[in-house]
Amino acid sequence: MPELPDLEILKEALESRILERPIVSARALRPGIMKTTTPPVDALSGRTFTGVSRRGKHLILSLAPELHLVVHLMLAGRFVLCKSETKITKATGLQVTFSDGEDLRLIENGSIKLVKVHVVIDPLEVSGVASAGVEPLSSKFTVQLLKELGHGRRCHVKKLLTDQRAIAGIGSAYADEIMFAARISPVRYVSTLSDDEFDRLHDAIVNVLSEAVEEIRTQIGSSLFTDDIRDFLKIYRHTGEPCPICGTKIAEIRYANTRTYYCPVCQGSGKEIADRRSWMTR
Repeated sequence: MPELPDLEILKEALESRILERPIVSARALRPGIMKTTTPPVDALSGRTFTGVSRRGKHLILSLAPELHLVVHLMLAGRFVLCKSETKITKATGLQVTFSDGEDLRLIENGSIKLVKVHVVIDPLEVSGVASAGVEPLSSKFTVQLLKELGHGRRCHVKKLLTDQRAIAGIGSAYADEIMFAARISPVRYVSTLSDDEFDRLHDAIVNVLSEAVEEIRTQIGSSLFTDDIRDFLKIYRHTGEPCPICGTKIAEIRYANTRTYYCPVCQGSGKEIADRRSWMTR
């Protein structure tokens, strides 16, 4: 699933490619993709995109102060630009046709379709936008605010990091990288963190996300990429490989469909954590 760094660069790429281009038509090719009916999707016709913004894991493509296309790419959603005569595939959920003969299409490969599209007068009509927590790369995200978000919470640090109502835009992959950078065990409870650990966690959140944005930007330039770029991450999906800090083999914990990657030495006592299904729910 795309996370904040991926979406931030995708936002920039869309800004450079779709703004101020007259739209001649817009249609949903998979009815289930639309989560709103008023205004209708064809309300985009005759307008132009005037801005692209991001709120958490949502992209907001604005056409006017009172009309916005809000998209959550979920697991496999991707934007592509192509000639309008290009054959439409079964993966295409949304088609926006520009007057110059090019389309912006929203595609989703695979049999499970999860992408969510809203056409709204105000982005806050979308519950995920309205409830989104603090943006971790904004000036509002301070150490003190992080402590307040964690106060009284009996949950693991990763659950706090990935709670979109607390901190917007972080998913499983970057949560693992942040905990590694902060040298915090994946099974630590938020309520047990010291002031020093909150300081380290805050610095890790800002630094890991900022560095990821720059790395992705360097790799793709201004192109409209279609895959999440994570080859630079230090521990995510590196099970069994040596830790870049101490050389210990990276380990993982599995729970349902989620995997958490960590270094047993840098983030713990040196021993691997028992892979129990219960650790995520305590």
